[in-house]
Amino acid sequence: MPDRPDYPITPLRPRSHRIGGIEFDDPYQWLEVDSPETLAWQWAQDRLAVRRLRGGPAWEQALAAARRFHASVLDHHPPEPHGRWWFREHVPRGARLPVLDVSDTPTGRGRRVVDLAELVPDGPATMLWQPSPNGRLLALSVGGPARPPLFRVIDTATGDVVVDGLPRPGHCRVTWLPDSRRFFAVVVDPARPDGATQVLLVRVTGNAARPEIEPQALPPGFAARRITVCQEGRWALAHGPSRPHYQRDLYSSVSWRPFLRTVPGSFRGTVVGDRFVAVTDDRGPRGRLVAIPLSDGGLDRRRWRELVPPGDAVMSSVTAVGAELVLAEHADGATRLRRIGVDGGVRGEIPLPEPGMVGAGGGRDTGLVAPAGAGCAFVFSSLTRAPTVYRYDFPTSALHRLTRPHAVVDDARVIEATAPGVDGTPIPYKVVLRGDPERGPLPAVIGGHGALNVAWLPAYLSGLPAAWVHLGGIYVHAHLRGGGEYGADWWRAARRRTKQTTVDDLHAIAADLVRRGWTSPDRLGVVGASLGALASVAAITQRPGLYRACVATLPLLDLLRYRQDRATPADAVIADLGDPDTPEDAAVLHSYSPYHQVRRGTHYPAVLLDCAALDRSCPTWHGRKMAARLQAATVGPHPVLLRVRQTGPARENGQEDRLLREAEQLAFLMTELGLCSAAVSSALTGSASVSVLSESRRRAGARPAGRRPRGSTAAPAPSP
Repeated sequence: MPDRPDYPITPLRPRSHRIGGIEFDDPYQWLEVDSPETLAWQWAQDRLAVRRLRGGPAWEQALAAARRFHASVLDHHPPEPHGRWWFREHVPRGARLPVLDVSDTPTGRGRRVVDLAELVPDGPATMLWQPSPNGRLLALSVGGPARPPLFRVIDTATGDVVVDGLPRPGHCRVTWLPDSRRFFAVVVDPARPDGATQVLLVRVTGNAARPEIEPQALPPGFAARRITVCQEGRWALAHGPSRPHYQRDLYSSVSWRPFLRTVPGSFRGTVVGDRFVAVTDDRGPRGRLVAIPLSDGGLDRRRWRELVPPGDAVMSSVTAVGAELVLAEHADGATRLRRIGVDGGVRGEIPLPEPGMVGAGGGRDTGLVAPAGAGCAFVFSSLTRAPTVYRYDFPTSALHRLTRPHAVVDDARVIEATAPGVDGTPIPYKVVLRGDPERGPLPAVIGGHGALNVAWLPAYLSGLPAAWVHLGGIYVHAHLRGGGEYGADWWRAARRRTKQTTVDDLHAIAADLVRRGWTSPDRLGVVGASLGALASVAAITQRPGLYRACVATLPLLDLLRYRQDRATPADAVIADLGDPDTPEDAAVLHSYSPYHQVRRGTHYPAVLLDCAALDRSCPTWHGRKMAARLQAATVGPHPVLLRVRQTGPARENGQEDRLLREAEQLAFLMTELGLCSAAVSSALTGSASVSVLSESRRRAGARPAGRRPRGSTAAPAPSP
């Protein structure tokens, strides 16, 4: 895009502010309000962006590559056995919303129990479902931004509705008791921005309109996230965001009482017998696995048992599978699964195809694996291997692939490297490419997150990294401080008043790539979503000469006024970034807030601000104001584009909407970073195929699965 776009006229209407002791004029505050004038301006910006993104020579090639590689781990779920049936959620080809099928085998077609498109034909929606232990009943909760919540319990054999709604409407998360007739329902009221919940104990009576309901007497102000119950049905725990707060003995008349009240740290786990088995960062920032008796409220540490002590890896979660435990960890910035006996003995490692991420899929919070008969099932993906469902069998130690990956970049190579941080800390990153980076400088894209203690693992969250690598570019997976890949200390090193460290780490990786000759500033882009977009845009406002392009999806960019939105300043976000109403925090926020650090007369890189009109947590006005300020400030020819999709967050959009987002972002990066069309055409039609036929041929010569050595090519997946 060599010519500067003809941007819509943007009036200047300065308003003076004083926030946290910081005084400033805001010329574009009027763009925060969804007025007719603002929406007309936004529409003009969006039409301009669409014409530019889809009108260039890279568009058709980007669209073809996006269609080939489009997939997301969020759309994949492992089949779960309940009773004699297997339940499988999936999105049928060409559909926008998922369905739930029940069959006698893990991959059988079976019969359709839920079709979300039939329940919500007019918009995006999400569903939570949980079968009873015997598989006969299914609790279903459906919600969406434009519809009231729906809750039902369905007889999976007949399709009859046996519970139709609850007294208090809301999105429900259900935990069944072993008798398959009673369940706990955690009801989230969508009208309450404080996240308040109500917990109910419900008994199915046969009268769909009148189940027996017992409200649970949990303290006011406690927002329960979920309930866990032991297999025997005696003990129940009420969990908050990072730990259980209350317990109840269901065999007695005693109500809920505090659990782990005075113990610091997070605890993520499950009830096994009369003990709570959990991963905790208490007395171990990288985690340790402990078993805590339930009988005394967990306060007597002398009765705790440490099953697995702290080590080099970061413990993530634990799942009970029969008489064993599956411990999930982050090792070298990727998932590792280990089998642990209930006595703490390590019984081996579950082999994975290559460094990547394991998840139960779809945001389920019961651990990274799902119990599946005499073993477990899980979704595995990497940056260049689309999500695939596997089942691991404990008795035979065999890993079975239940589904084929939609796409694989067969000859992708992963190089693990480190860059020197500003304080001397080595900052790890993974370079993914085909061939040798020494033939550079090559077009390169850095993707990172570095926030909220979230582990940024090399997962297939979208097809963009795989498509970029397949087309001949370098994709760099950055492990920035502020994330959770390397434990609590890694997170605490870049939060609140040290948050600039996240951006410094991004600069360090970019400079290291250039120093090695793998790329150059005129061929280097940076991408991010949500708080990852904040880091990406902060990077290009601080060091515009180090980057050539930036794609920011659902960005949060005005850090002095971000608290004005009721949905944005969640407790976790404020804890991570800081409170702009506090002078000490405000000074730090202002120092790296992208919107406030734009300087007139600067040669800024090309920028694509990709927003969603219905996203409440990262509202569109951040992108609007940033686009206006950058367009007015930059003196270079590179475009600043504002794309506003009339949908919700990316995770709630239909497949076609997300595919178009990936194609547009890919076309933008291809054009701006010079991924030449000849190389693209060759890659799309050449020998590096991603077809099922190619995958089958590759498996014919597969080596045994195992951990891939540093710098080697990816190992093939285990055969079925």
